[in-house]
Amino acid sequence: TSELAIRAFANGPRTELRLIEIEGPRGEGKTTTGIWCHAALAERVIADGYSSALPIKSGVIRDTWVNIQRTTVDAFLQARAKGAPIEFFNQQHDCMLYGADGFPLVHFYFFGLDRPDQADNLQGFQCGVLWLEEIAPAASMSAGIPAEALGLGVTSVRQEGIPGRILLTFIPPPPD
Repeated sequence: TSELAIRAFANGPRTELRLIEIEGPRGEGKTTTGIWCHAALAERVIADGYSSALPIKSGVIRDTWVNIQRTTVDAFLQARAKGAPIEFFNQQHDCMLYGADGFPLVHFYFFGLDRPDQADNLQGFQCGVLWLEEIAPAASMSAGIPAEALGLGVTSVRQEGIPGRILLTFIPPPPD
């Protein structure tokens, strides 16, 4: 599943906005797959001769800043501990993924959206990738991401030279 998601994320016509969903149970590597989807897209941008458009700007949105810190940032730290060239800055509100040569490939911006009106934080933000992490409520432990985040966030996916992508990673919600 991860391999298919990474390929689907990186491939396709340059002008096609793609929406990729990765769903599965806790601890199965959805966030790690998301990181490698970005790396594959950056490699494709370089292969297409658009390296001057890098780094890819990725807006990573989760329901709360606390949950970003507790799970999403933790997954990035685990990837770094395993050798991924990731550097955090701005008090872990941002991080950069580098290529083997130290060239910046992806700049991740982390957003916590606790309420629908916080989707306004995306106004004026331009990115190549919009990543909605854990979009659905999980066993009543969170409210999930407000629908407005996707509606407004899609208008942010317009980084020149980068094929636009929307990534949804989530645990399947309960049927009710």
